[in-house]
Amino acid sequence: MTSAADLFALQEIDLRRDSRRALLADIQGRIGETEELLAAREALSSAEAELDRLRRQQRDVEEKLEDLEAKIRPLEKKLYDGSVRNPKELSDMQKDLDSLKRRRSKLDDEGLAQMDAFEAATAALTAARGELGRVETDWQQDQDSLRAEQSVAEAESARLGEERGRRIQGMERTALSLYESLRSTRQGRAVARVERGACQGCRISLPTHLVQRLRTGVGLVQCPSCERILVAG
Repeated sequence: MTSAADLFALQEIDLRRDSRRALLADIQGRIGETEELLAAREALSSAEAELDRLRRQQRDVEEKLEDLEAKIRPLEKKLYDGSVRNPKELSDMQKDLDSLKRRRSKLDDEGLAQMDAFEAATAALTAARGELGRVETDWQQDQDSLRAEQSVAEAESARLGEERGRRIQGMERTALSLYESLRSTRQGRAVARVERGACQGCRISLPTHLVQRLRTGVGLVQCPSCERILVAG
């Protein structure tokens, strides 16, 4: 005969298996790349893109300055070497030279501002690389820990499965079927202890005749309220 005590012992195994399964599901959900890691990679990518943008802007300014210098030098030479004597032509040349120099001055200011921005972007890139390195190190350590924990939980779950297989050998099919049915509807707890005349599954006081029947140990007794199989506390 399968007793309530047998089923209670089986329940203890099943509850531990449930716990390991829940732990394994949680671990599985945490294995892989995290939001923090993805965000750190995105931050590094953005910092690299900003630095590249500023480099392109610097090259553009440098090319424009070279173009202006190529125009300013011959114009200055022609203006001051005495080769041009016509007053109006000299006046026009001076105006052109002044305009080119104003443009050069403006580009010089832009270049200085870009240098400051470039230095700030370089510092931001260095910081982003450092942050990604820190996050990757922490992430890898966490992943290693999770996989070690997963291995232990899998081994424990397998051991409990084998223990369960041995435990149910020889159990009555009717009793085991009732147990499994109740486990599926009672959050995994098909068997409840009785303490001070009350079912510890639903905390309802039991009729005296049920408590007396339980003490005889003959057959399975169920709580009239929650229907759990009762076992003496």
